[in-house]
Amino acid sequence: MSLPLILEPGAGKTVHIRSSTCTFKLTGAETHGHFGLFEFVMPPETGGASPHIHKALTEIFYVVQGDVELVLDHETIAASPGTLMRVPENRRHGFSNPGKTSAKLLIMFCPADSREQYFEGLAELTRDGRQPSQAELLDLMHRFDQYPAE
Repeated sequence: MSLPLILEPGAGKTVHIRSSTCTFKLTGAETHGHFGLFEFVMPPETGGASPHIHKALTEIFYVVQGDVELVLDHETIAASPGTLMRVPENRRHGFSNPGKTSAKLLIMFCPADSREQYFEGLAELTRDGRQPSQAELLDLMHRFDQYPAE
């Protein structure tokens, strides 16, 4: 049985992926695997996720702050706060912050499974400015239903 939860701003486990931070607000373990909700903060002029697909999950992005570049299929959208993008399975998508100010996204995964482990793995692979190999990135991606898309 799940217990009610209130998280104050800044609360939740945070991992650092290069210069960005990802805070796990809710994980699959806390929602019976139904969904996960993460807060992703990117400094100005920062890449986020290169275009990719998920075969078994839906991903939802909500822009909270800043101007974010969202990619859906082969379209690029300049997304301001309040913009929502729902990405069903097997659809090409990605995001970045090409702007001059910090940006914040809420990212929801349905079902959640253990999606936070992907972000934890990416944080570990990029710790202290390390540049992981393509093989390391692909291995991590494939373990968590993520596949590069061109």
